[in-house]
Amino acid sequence: MFGFFKKDKESTPNRTELVAVQNGTIVKVENLPDPVFSEKMLGDGFAILPNNDGTVVSPIDATVEEVQDTLHAYCLHTNDGLDILVHIGINTVSLNGEGFKPKVKKGQKVKAGDVLASVDLDYIKSKGLPTYTVVLVTNIDELKDFNISANKDAVSGETVVMTYNK
Repeated sequence: MFGFFKKDKESTPNRTELVAVQNGTIVKVENLPDPVFSEKMLGDGFAILPNNDGTVVSPIDATVEEVQDTLHAYCLHTNDGLDILVHIGINTVSLNGEGFKPKVKKGQKVKAGDVLASVDLDYIKSKGLPTYTVVLVTNIDELKDFNISANKDAVSGETVVMTYNK
C-alpha cells in the first residue's frame, strides 16, 4: 500500500546473483590450496567443495564463450558484461579431459542451473587432486560491490552464493 514491504531487489534493480554450481559446501577462494585462486590472480568469487554429485551447473544466465579442450573449465559471458570462469577441480588440466563430460558447447545460451558438465569426482580424487569447483568473475573491476556467502551448505542451481551491483 505505501511501499513498506517492497523487496530489496525493487530498490536496487541492478543487484544480480550467482547461484551454487554444485551441491556441497561454499568456500572462500582465499582458502583454496592453489595460489592462482587464493591470491585472486584470475579474479574473485567462490568455490564449492562438492559432495558426491558430479553435476556442474551454470551460476548465472550467460553465453558459453569457451569450453577448454581439457574440458575442466568453462568461460561464460553474461548479458550485463561479466566474464565468469567455472573451473572444475584444481590442477585438473593435467587430466587432459579424462573424467569430464561437457554438456554445452561454445556459443550456447545457458540459464542459471543449466548443466554445464558432469565430472567423475572419484576419478579426480584417485589422481590426488582437490575437487573444488571454482567460480570467478574475471573482470571483477566492473562491479561496484559484491557479497559472497561462504562456509555453508549449498544446493546446486538454487542457493544464492554471490550478489553484485554493476
